[in-house]
Amino acid sequence: MLTQTMLTNVSVAFIYREAKFGSETISQSLLGEEVTVLKSEGEWRYIRQHDDYEGWIGVNFLCEKPASWDDHERFTPKSQISWIHQSPDRASATFRDITLLSSLPVIDHQSGWVKLLLPDGLVGWMEDNPAHIPSNMDLERLLATALQFLGIQYFWGGRSPKGFDCSGFIQSIFNLNGLQLPRDAYLQAEMGEQISDNYETWEVGDLIFFSERPAKITHVALSLGAGDFIHASGFVKLNSINPLHADLYIEKYAKIFTKTMRVI
Repeated sequence: MLTQTMLTNVSVAFIYREAKFGSETISQSLLGEEVTVLKSEGEWRYIRQHDDYEGWIGVNFLCEKPASWDDHERFTPKSQISWIHQSPDRASATFRDITLLSSLPVIDHQSGWVKLLLPDGLVGWMEDNPAHIPSNMDLERLLATALQFLGIQYFWGGRSPKGFDCSGFIQSIFNLNGLQLPRDAYLQAEMGEQISDNYETWEVGDLIFFSERPAKITHVALSLGAGDFIHASGFVKLNSINPLHADLYIEKYAKIFTKTMRVI
């Protein structure tokens, strides 16, 4: 079949390794995200995302792109999870949720609200408080972005505030700061320049990689400097491979540390 561009029509749609709900979830697609359909199998579509990640998604979570979809400015919500209202009034009914990193077309502004076009052609309203994705990287802003997700649960295949896996967390915080990274940890490990294994030389924003299997990167974290890091493991939290930082130190990570890359 010819490729087809479709849109994700729910806040978070799971992407599976196989065309069945019982298979492994490998990633997520967010509301309004464009995906390229490469093939079909019954009620499933094999899709490619903007970062070239591929997998299966249920067709019920997709819809065809409205003709005017590309004709408008975009709105990205600032809150981790927000609600879309039926009218520009906080008391009005809500009918869909939306997560940070989603983006929808704006078709009107009214008294501090924006009118948004949804993938299925419906329209809804949100308060006009957008996130601003910068064009240049700022380490202080990157750190603040990462820290706002402390406590968010781990979810295999997750790349949203409803649950992150380790590489989905890293990809998301960098995307929110204007730098696109690959989806998986082993691909992120090929980005940038490898630096010393001495954690005293690590800077905020470096990526620290770990491996529990020979020749396979299995985990990634964001360096906070001096061996400390933030990562998604159980939930988004702080840890360290520096034994002097006893409140954060986890011996396991010191043992399976593999390398550190500087991507900024």
